[in-house]
Amino acid sequence: MKKENLLFLVIPASQFLMLFGNLTEKRELDFWGYGGIILSAAADLLLFHILLWGSRREKLQRELQEISYLQETERAQNEMLEKKQEELLSMRSDFEKRLGQIREKLKQGEEAAAQREMDALQQSLDGTRPAVYCQNTIVNAVLSEKEKKFHSLAIKTEIQLLIPRGLKLDPLHLCSLFSNLLDNALEALAELPEEERKLELKAEMKGMYLFVKSRNRAAGSHALRKRRKGRGYGIQILQELAENYEGTYQADYEKGWYTAAVMVKAG
Repeated sequence: MKKENLLFLVIPASQFLMLFGNLTEKRELDFWGYGGIILSAAADLLLFHILLWGSRREKLQRELQEISYLQETERAQNEMLEKKQEELLSMRSDFEKRLGQIREKLKQGEEAAAQREMDALQQSLDGTRPAVYCQNTIVNAVLSEKEKKFHSLAIKTEIQLLIPRGLKLDPLHLCSLFSNLLDNALEALAELPEEERKLELKAEMKGMYLFVKSRNRAAGSHALRKRRKGRGYGIQILQELAENYEGTYQADYEKGWYTAAVMVKAG
């Protein structure tokens, strides 16, 4: 239940105090008095039902959004892999032709020209390979999707991930962890001049726990803003994830850098 919803508890509390006052003063209740008590109790039950239903509905909406995001991320990665495979097939004949040219240059003693051709060929091959950030496919899918945003915003990134395949962590929650960390960072970076956009992401297993640390440049006005425009649940989701997996979530802003660190039990 949200903290602000606790304010509604003032209503049943005030009703209880009124009833307690009547009982202590030994006032006799007539028909209207008992009717008022019954109606008050019914109103209290309805109020609690509304608050509880609202909390459950909000949680369900967040879970549905996370599932949708995971499905979209997986779809995007599958499309990327299919595109890479199509590129390789279409480039196969061109590669064979270029390899023939390289062999011919080597026969003629044109080693420098052959080396330049091989470097260009290697660069073309590298461009068809999907980025691999770590062994975990879920994390790779999230990072591959966010990579488009990194490029479009010209963000300088430093990513070091040592995450194994088999984690005792729900795939949806793992996706949510990284997507919310990165979405929060991207939102802050988008508000900065291009030359100031820097992001560091590090993660590794230590014993049974997965440690993830995101560090990005951010304006002070953004870092201190409690509720983002159109968002606002990212930090709450990360806090709940950490709590559910016997871990912690910490965030700090210092000297133009916003740091968020999550620890979850994943082994």
